[in-house]
Amino acid sequence: MFKRLLMIVSLFLGSCLMAMAQSQNISGTVSDEKGEGLPGVGVVVKGTTIGTTTDVDGKFTLGIPADAKTLVLSSVGMKSLEVEIAGKTSFALKMLSDERALDEVVVVGYGTTKKSDITGAVASVKAEAITKIATSNPLQAIQGRVPGVNIVSQSGEPGAAVRVRIRGVGTINNSDPLYVVDGFQTSDISFLAPGDIASMEILKDASATAIYGSRGSNGVILITTQRGKSGEPKISFSTYAGVQKAWNKVDVLDASQYATLRLESYTNDGTVLPTNEKLYQTLNGFKQGTDKGTNWQDEVLQTGVVQNYSLNVMGGNDKHRYSVTGTYFGQDGIVKNSPLKKFFLRFNNDFYLTKWLDGGLSAAYANTDKTQYTGSQYGGILTSALTVSPLAKAWDPATNFYGTRPVPEGGAYNPLRIVDEAKNNKAYETLVNSNFFLDAKIIPGLTFRTQFGVNWKTTHAKRYLPQYYLANDDQRQHSSLREGRGEQLGWVWTNYLTYAKTIGKHSFTAMAGFELQRTTYSDMFLTVLDVPNDKSQWYLSATKGTDYLVEATQSDESLQSYFGRLNYNFDERFLLTATLRRDGSSRFLPDNRWGTFPSFAAGYNLAEESFIKSIPAITQLKLRAGWGQVGNQNSAANYGYATTVTGNNMYVFGDNAVQGFAPTTASNPLLKWETTTSSNFGLDAGFFNNRLTLTADYFIKDTKNMIVRVPIPVFAGVGPPYVNAGSMNNKGIELAIGYKNQIKSFTYDVGFNVTKIMNKVTNLGGGEPIAGGDITGLGQTTRTEVGREIAVFYGLKTDGIFRTQADLEAYSKNGTAIQPNAKPGDVKFVDTNNDGVIDNNDRTYLGSATPNLSFGFNANFGYKGFDLSFFLQGVTGVQLVNGLGNWMNNANGMFNSVSSRMDRWTPENTQTDQPRMTQLNPNNNDQFSDRFVSNGNYVRFRNLTLGYTLPKGVLDKLHISNVRVYVAADNLLTFTKYKGMDPEIGEFNNNPLNFGVDLGAYPQPRVGRIGLNINF
Repeated sequence: MFKRLLMIVSLFLGSCLMAMAQSQNISGTVSDEKGEGLPGVGVVVKGTTIGTTTDVDGKFTLGIPADAKTLVLSSVGMKSLEVEIAGKTSFALKMLSDERALDEVVVVGYGTTKKSDITGAVASVKAEAITKIATSNPLQAIQGRVPGVNIVSQSGEPGAAVRVRIRGVGTINNSDPLYVVDGFQTSDISFLAPGDIASMEILKDASATAIYGSRGSNGVILITTQRGKSGEPKISFSTYAGVQKAWNKVDVLDASQYATLRLESYTNDGTVLPTNEKLYQTLNGFKQGTDKGTNWQDEVLQTGVVQNYSLNVMGGNDKHRYSVTGTYFGQDGIVKNSPLKKFFLRFNNDFYLTKWLDGGLSAAYANTDKTQYTGSQYGGILTSALTVSPLAKAWDPATNFYGTRPVPEGGAYNPLRIVDEAKNNKAYETLVNSNFFLDAKIIPGLTFRTQFGVNWKTTHAKRYLPQYYLANDDQRQHSSLREGRGEQLGWVWTNYLTYAKTIGKHSFTAMAGFELQRTTYSDMFLTVLDVPNDKSQWYLSATKGTDYLVEATQSDESLQSYFGRLNYNFDERFLLTATLRRDGSSRFLPDNRWGTFPSFAAGYNLAEESFIKSIPAITQLKLRAGWGQVGNQNSAANYGYATTVTGNNMYVFGDNAVQGFAPTTASNPLLKWETTTSSNFGLDAGFFNNRLTLTADYFIKDTKNMIVRVPIPVFAGVGPPYVNAGSMNNKGIELAIGYKNQIKSFTYDVGFNVTKIMNKVTNLGGGEPIAGGDITGLGQTTRTEVGREIAVFYGLKTDGIFRTQADLEAYSKNGTAIQPNAKPGDVKFVDTNNDGVIDNNDRTYLGSATPNLSFGFNANFGYKGFDLSFFLQGVTGVQLVNGLGNWMNNANGMFNSVSSRMDRWTPENTQTDQPRMTQLNPNNNDQFSDRFVSNGNYVRFRNLTLGYTLPKGVLDKLHISNVRVYVAADNLLTFTKYKGMDPEIGEFNNNPLNFGVDLGAYPQPRVGRIGLNINF
């Protein structure tokens, strides 16, 4: 009884003393420079341990002693703040970003870290940059903004993919990076609208990407989407609309010029055309007439409309935060009948269940309605528009049908008919992506995260080709309908523990986890004939024919992984990072299924040393070095270790023909990972309170066990197997410089980045060089061989033309003409091996599309309510193959040509490098040579934007927080010497061996638009 009474008295006295010591309560709100509440800010009474942290809205309450004089506020990435209490009980406080600390939190694999603690090569792109360009593909918006990241649009077609190469091409196979969206790993981010993205982090070196193991060798792009914020619901609406058109057209011959050259080609060969026949009369009539003929580019190109509408609602409280965004993007395209309509819907919800358990849900829906562009080498829309003669008419009023060719023209079809048929080539896609996570705080410093994500995509394609007749060699006897359906389902389940501990000056963060992934895919296409030309009957069941073609593909792949990372920080000066991942992939047999991928990196924050702190001009100075190994499982096909067979092979048994199967590729049960080992040495520096920043990196990247095909004897009766026998090296330098400042009401910031990457194939397993870039009429144009970069251009060199008979006679060896079939005006080919004969042995290196330098420059200016920004991007050291050159520079005049062909050699015009016209072409002037390789350097004015934000005083009365209007232009100017439609050429057929080969690629549009942003 006495003990219980003593305890009660003690508690009472303690309560009285506490009440005397904390005699008042205070409260307040802490916000950042933008006025948004800051959660997690430490608020402590100076000189004591009495304190609290702000809630999700930046609010706090605290009981303080009566004699308390000062509050101390601290938060990661913000400058510490001391506030005098002076009897006040309510506070509205603002904290400023700490530029010196550079403690911005950035996303890394399976977690986040302070920017100042990063030891690998990581670049960040924020939302403002991603929404600068009018596009549905957010990757186009970062083109040229990040050193070491080369992005080339595969086409200017609406919705076209882009070619992303991080630190060069790492393999002759798949070099695409891995994308991780809010923790979900995928190779397809088409479910994301640019406005959905809050930031992108690009992991470039192995020390940063090794945590993704078998999928990290080509780099990793981490994407964080917009999340909700606490407070009253905030509504924002953004829109833009504009027009787009081709920024360039190829200067081609008109009808009179075309007829002149074609007639001359007969004359030069001594061929006399009968004057009473249609060919001569037609050509001579156009030659003498004033009819300019048809400019087919005008027939297939158009001025299109582009528009975008996006509505976002976000808000929340201390229990959950949400963000809902709907976006519609529409683009007509600059080629007729190539529009894109795309709708995005995204929902993010973060909830706080208890003090120890948080969670979140992300869900995205994207629906695409696309009219497919026809871009084949032979009979594509632009390839035909550039090569069909101008003599033909697009439309014949007499027949009320497409115009026919007035003279024989070597298989060229009416481009207007081709582009009209394109409207019947439809592709629909629906994609649902969902991601759920839970974060549990087990004990102080130890957290557990489990995350499960699903990606489900369905596709539907339908193409109808009607029956038609224009001529015996220009007809389609049967209509056809090709329709297909496809489905892909992928899921990723991730679990990992993270433990963080600080002991004095030593800070440790350890992470370990495991992961399971699986993706299945199947599709089926069916082609039937004789379907009525009535859209309401365009169904497979409406066929009147009995013939059909079935195509189908399936795949099933899975990955099991274990991974871990350790970060060590000593006194904010010395940093160490080590990662290890072990992956098992279904793409390989059990003996080679597992791969282990380690990495190590170190950093030294010199700016934390006293001898650097004493230099006021230096704000940040950090040295980085790293080494690691990563894999590339995407270079191996599913079941690539097995022998493959194909059907549709007919065999005769007795008197009966039966369909059979035959092997096509030999098996290799020893097939395993491609592995990339890379080293990186970097420097991060900031000067004058980080007004001036600099990042520089030097890297070496070696790919071993590259999957190639090596020769086997022909009598094997099967194609060569895929083996791990190749290797490739990339090394380069990256540099990014930025400067920002403010002079009264005028603010500005500028940035420049440049990259130089040297690519070299170092081994092909003893096999022959690999040919690529096949062009009808020219053959193979690229060659991948040891000692050169991938896909170099390989052909004959020329030395102008033979201008006189004396030139011909002088070009001989031991008295024998080197080009015996040549005449004055023909192309002079270089005898590179000096054997006196021009043949395939004289083919040599003609350059490549791999740039020597890639660069970008951006600038942003602000004055009061006005803002102005622009962005330039370009490449140097690039060569391109003008794949239409054998038609557009042709000797016989059958196809249309570029206007410069009018300067061809004639007896009266010998001072030229344009060869003569000839039907017979005995010198084979049009074989692949450097005549078709062009300078592909360019500088492109990617974006120019001028905006105005209405004064806040005007908007407060309308209960609107922000209104900004702007005008913008994309691809406003392009400076280039390339004579094709556009110098930005990707890989046709998505084949890396075709890079830089232009087959009339769909050009990038020039876009002018106006926009509006409103925040309520």
